[in-house]
Amino acid sequence: MEPIDKLSKLLKSTPLNAFAGWIMVLVLFLLGIGNLVYGRFMWTILIFSVIWIIIAPAIILRKLSLMPSWYFIVAAILPLVGSSTAYYFFSTSIPYYISVATIALLAAAEIHWFTSVKMNYKFAILLVIVTTLAISGLRHLLEWLMDTGLGTAYLPFGPGTDAINDIVMLEFIYALIAGTIAGIVFGWYFRSTGARDMFEIHPLETIETEDYITHRPPAPIRRLLGISDEKQKLAARIMQVGLVILLTFGIIQKDLSTTVNATTGLALTFVPYLITQKYNIPHDTGLVLWLTLAIFLHTAGTFAFYDDIAKWDHVTHALSASVVAAAGYTLIRAIDIYVDEIYIPPKVLFLFILLFVLAMGVIWEIIEFLSDELTFRLGYQAILAQHGIGDTMMDLVFDLFGAIIAATWGTAYLSDISYRLADKFGDMNGRKDM
Repeated sequence: MEPIDKLSKLLKSTPLNAFAGWIMVLVLFLLGIGNLVYGRFMWTILIFSVIWIIIAPAIILRKLSLMPSWYFIVAAILPLVGSSTAYYFFSTSIPYYISVATIALLAAAEIHWFTSVKMNYKFAILLVIVTTLAISGLRHLLEWLMDTGLGTAYLPFGPGTDAINDIVMLEFIYALIAGTIAGIVFGWYFRSTGARDMFEIHPLETIETEDYITHRPPAPIRRLLGISDEKQKLAARIMQVGLVILLTFGIIQKDLSTTVNATTGLALTFVPYLITQKYNIPHDTGLVLWLTLAIFLHTAGTFAFYDDIAKWDHVTHALSASVVAAAGYTLIRAIDIYVDEIYIPPKVLFLFILLFVLAMGVIWEIIEFLSDELTFRLGYQAILAQHGIGDTMMDLVFDLFGAIIAATWGTAYLSDISYRLADKFGDMNGRKDM
């Protein structure tokens, strides 16, 4: 007998659980109607979306007793009910983001059950953490765009006030804390809960399409431009020398920001070579050049150009985000290839990459904020500085721009590296599940 899919542990088919679940759905429905009457359309749409996520398994499988475990529904709707009726009961946004994480877990499970996407519970938990961070970033980005473009007042102190940046950073930190807590709790739940009262669901079988699996990537873009591997290696070496020069200037001028960024960046440029030496995964000269360029432009920006050239920060964020997107694509595709329980179609992978990069962008903004605060309190020069809410939100915009570029042509250019990495997983772990 095949083992029951662990994601099915989210569902129970008992009269008591079904009664509690449908009662809470009724409460949400009445709350949604109330918000509609009072013209709170965003809350209305959100509430009815959550209702559908909760009842979808019962409706699709035509079994009204089939509902998520009642405690998952409570975790999903309690902050939602409080935020739309009595938000002052919540001193922080951590409960709200735990709600987001729970809803994301239920949605991920249903995508697994009712679409061609396949995932195991570990991958689902990783997706939940990433989604929680990405939702936080996307929510505040949309609010800022509406405040600046449409004159709304979603941000507490207005879009032009620097004080709002600190509040948004706290929201990002709350999202990180809540996503981490939710991931730990969900992991414990899946490991400890037995199969009692569970409803077994057989996920939709997947037929992998030939164009996604068997076609080799076309000629890289660099060949179309006529740039040889030797010239790319030379360009990467020149930028590494430039990083050494920037490091020297940083030490001489006692510039802590440039010194730290140049040292860290120079070390990162050698990571592909170390991976090749240790794991025998051939590095691609074009990707090495890509990574080195992103690091060099960022370090040069901290030395002078961030203050002197207005758009320099946007360029470096877009380029860095494209590198993060490429790394995320390569790793997720390798896991997809290696783990039989996971299958992610190309169009869905594109969305996953956007969520991944947005989440990484949120984490980067948190690091910048904490670094800025710490160095200020210690009386040192800021290593990574923020310049208000506008700078933060534009960083996220260009993060998405770079992610779209990388995710768009990742299937064509990065799949070969993903296959090499998947083969290395097999060599190291002997074809065992993730």
